[in-house]
Amino acid sequence: MLLQRGRHAKRNFYILAVLIPILLVSALFVMIGIAPFGPHNLLVSDLSTQYLQFFSELKRQLTHFSFSGYSFLMSLGDNLVPIYAYYLLSPLNIITLFFGNAQLPIAIDLIIWIKLILCSISMSWFLAKKYQAYDLMAVYGGVAYGLCGFVSMYFYDLMWLDALIWLPVMVYGLEKLYYRGKPAIYIIGLIAIIMTNFYMGYIICIFNVLYLAFLIKKNQPFNLTFTQNLDANRSKIIRFIWYSLLSAMSAAVVLIPTAISMLATGKKNLLSANFLFKGTFGLSFPVNLGVGGNDFAGRLVHNPSFFTGSLFIIGSVVYFFSKFISKRDKQAAGILIGGIFVGMWFLPFNTIWHMMQQPAGFPFRMVFLFSFAIIMITYEGYLQGMFAEEKLLIRSSIGIAAAILIGYVFANIEGQKLMEFRFDIPQLSVRNIVFAFVAGFMIVTTIVMIGVGKHQRISTILLGFILAAELGLNFMIATDGAPFGNQKDFEQTYAQSTKKIGAVEKRYRSDDGFYRFLVINKPFRNLFKVPYNGYNDSFLYRNHGISSYSSTLNANTHHVLGDLGFSTRNIRRIDLLGGTTITNYFFGLKYFYFIGNQSQHLIVRKQTSGLGFMANDQIQHLKLKRDRTFDNLNHFVQAVSGTNKQYLVKPTIVSTAKYVTRDYFGYKVQFMANTKGPHYLYIPRTRLIGVSFYVNGQKLSNLYSGLGTEMIPMGYMQKGQVSTVTIHANKELSKIPQDLSGINMTNLRRVEAYQNTHKFKLQQPNQLNEHGAHFKGHVNVSGRAKTLVLTIPFDKGWRVKVDGHQQAVKKAAGGLVGVQLSPGRHEIAFNYHIKGLLAGALVTLAGLLGLCGTAVWRRFQQKL
Repeated sequence: MLLQRGRHAKRNFYILAVLIPILLVSALFVMIGIAPFGPHNLLVSDLSTQYLQFFSELKRQLTHFSFSGYSFLMSLGDNLVPIYAYYLLSPLNIITLFFGNAQLPIAIDLIIWIKLILCSISMSWFLAKKYQAYDLMAVYGGVAYGLCGFVSMYFYDLMWLDALIWLPVMVYGLEKLYYRGKPAIYIIGLIAIIMTNFYMGYIICIFNVLYLAFLIKKNQPFNLTFTQNLDANRSKIIRFIWYSLLSAMSAAVVLIPTAISMLATGKKNLLSANFLFKGTFGLSFPVNLGVGGNDFAGRLVHNPSFFTGSLFIIGSVVYFFSKFISKRDKQAAGILIGGIFVGMWFLPFNTIWHMMQQPAGFPFRMVFLFSFAIIMITYEGYLQGMFAEEKLLIRSSIGIAAAILIGYVFANIEGQKLMEFRFDIPQLSVRNIVFAFVAGFMIVTTIVMIGVGKHQRISTILLGFILAAELGLNFMIATDGAPFGNQKDFEQTYAQSTKKIGAVEKRYRSDDGFYRFLVINKPFRNLFKVPYNGYNDSFLYRNHGISSYSSTLNANTHHVLGDLGFSTRNIRRIDLLGGTTITNYFFGLKYFYFIGNQSQHLIVRKQTSGLGFMANDQIQHLKLKRDRTFDNLNHFVQAVSGTNKQYLVKPTIVSTAKYVTRDYFGYKVQFMANTKGPHYLYIPRTRLIGVSFYVNGQKLSNLYSGLGTEMIPMGYMQKGQVSTVTIHANKELSKIPQDLSGINMTNLRRVEAYQNTHKFKLQQPNQLNEHGAHFKGHVNVSGRAKTLVLTIPFDKGWRVKVDGHQQAVKKAAGGLVGVQLSPGRHEIAFNYHIKGLLAGALVTLAGLLGLCGTAVWRRFQQKL
């Protein structure tokens, strides 16, 4: 026990507990070349598509000290509360204030760097405090925790890392609550976890129940039965429930508004398939016990990232067979680790643990709890002398190596079965050469562990170097293939893009009204080595767009835009492609700016409706139907105008053909237009990646060959004109695409002409970016169109005053905000109230008063 000798053991321990992770994490950043230690940034995966943009908005609001609960920079507009609660509440995010937008990736890199170090320090502190042993092995435990498999695979989901930092603190507090009845540290830790990320807070609350069961079993006298032991611990269980409840209540100011907002997303729906009685991973899972089980390509689908270093994988097995460990301790550890394992493997438990939803990528988000548990019991066993059992160490190492080898065998077999489908599941895709490293680290770790058991000082030091090398290698493999960006190129391109878009914005802001501004920025997209859609770039460039990507996307936004033809691949995404003449007008899509590598092109539409328009009362009863996009568009305009005129006309199909070549499946449709106007093609429920479109021999932009499905423009056609659309697909389509339609521009122009005299005139539209929760305007209402429709998602948080009088908000067009008006001119004020904020604040106050009251009561009881 290297550091326990001498008066300065604690001081030396903490110096090493801080210094070692700083050096190791910094070395990894240097080797990968991550700024500020190198030329690259971590703009990969969701960091490039979500967090960068959200941090930009956070930085702006912090800088101007101007906070708005509603933003028009999120697609059509949306509540910002869930964005803050899920992504942005870490105190470390204040670092962004010291960087410009072009340097935000560096700020994010530094935040991640600090969080990885803090994870290690926190765990080392916990092990030393829990066991009152300030040993070098506790430092190793901290390093293994800070760079465990979960961290190596998910560190760029930086909002989850705060939970890992606070978990050891909270567990130490839970131990103090259980053994000494002192709740303060537990309360602080649990509140901090919930407040910084409610999702991880939920996951850890379930773990707390398991950990309490672990403590109860660990301290169960052998003369007591299970029920007797529960009865003996009744007061401790009640104390745990009470303080957990008060802690959750104290965080209700975040939890309640967030819960209400999340109910407005597509994630509120429960799928029975997520609760089937089956496992979530197969016999290939032992691969992830060893180093290098996953790489970046497998981040979305893989087995649990169990890897925590061979030292702790071996140590956890030795623990359960060691003669130095009591039977009761083994039973308790079995409950804790077994509970975590079963919770990951059994699908219903897995779903419940993931907040009643299966993760859309990045699975097994609670696996860091497994690493935490095995590090803890290994350190406990080490202190009790189990490393002295040389034969057990060897047998355990051989057994683990054999299990990992079996995992590789099954991974190869299962991978071969999938080859005929040409579908690669990364959790079954392994690089067999990596097993050589697994075996090598197993051998040297076991040899050195034996030396540690013999109290060889050099072996303890050498074990640290081996562990660091193994964790570093695993981190390098986990990030292998990650398309890191070039920070210098980012800064230059961002500055150029801001200048170009800002110049157009001046023209935009000179207009009297609200308009949306779609941007396709090729130079910026080319910064990323994987397809980049710019879903949330409105936050970067401050333009009102229509696309969005987040786990908190409003379901009404997704439903309305998707059913009207905009590109969407899941409930978290809406792309800017897929607009038609109809949606361009009614949703205020006035500007379309294409920035190319060598040139740029700006399209300005003369007429759009702005933020709102007047519609017939039929709009309140309109129901949009999935996959019936042309019908939806037709019914939408009919409901607006209050007529039965046909605004979309199907062409006559002249001929169809299907053929197969060596390179693609070919489809050809010849059709004759039956109206004068723009025509479109729609292929429902088909991802258009790998699909190319040709209209009369001219290839359309590859932008239409994305991961979603959207309206494909066929061009403006004259009535009677015969055209041919040819489709090349790398996979067979379910049928020959024939879902075509043209817009009757004569009829549509009449509707537009009426709308142009009955627009909602927004006052001070330039203030929406800063004060999206409050705006006002006026409108002239006629007798035939008395429903004002705002093209923002329906949300009961809106309060509307018409001429100073409160008016109810109605759902219109299947998911937009509607207001019933009477004929005449009206002044209308909109104010957004965060639903649940007041209730959350009151519950938080009750929770804090409960904590204070309990503290006073306990002190009073102690004096008696």
